[in-house]
Amino acid sequence: PWILLAAASATVGALLHVAAIPAGPSWYAYVGAPPAVVASARAGTWPAPVGAVAIAGLMATCAWYACAALDMVRRPPLLRTGLAVMAAICLVRALLLPPLAMTHPELRNTFEVVAAIVWGLAGIGFALGCAGARRRRY
Repeated sequence: PWILLAAASATVGALLHVAAIPAGPSWYAYVGAPPAVVASARAGTWPAPVGAVAIAGLMATCAWYACAALDMVRRPPLLRTGLAVMAAICLVRALLLPPLAMTHPELRNTFEVVAAIVWGLAGIGFALGCAGARRRRY
């Protein structure tokens, strides 16, 4: 179930990033995009949508790897390595919030706390998926 949670989180994250493009600048601002990205969305320039699509692509890749660990989709290259890297990134992202929030009060908000919890749970899912992924040859 943990790897399924990671797959679902990554899928929802990818969809939210794509949805930010038509939703506009207020959506980018709400999800904590840097001020330059919000300004790009307001001005209608390329950095905001290109960044959103790039992040959505990365999250979709994470979902693919998680689903592959569940044998739901075709196995990607370096499944175990990919899941291990994803687990590390997610867990570091989650664990960085408490120390950073001590010196950056703008990070003390509901969105950041919920995001850190989701990242942490996804990281656990990716780690367990890595541990449980069987080594197979196709």
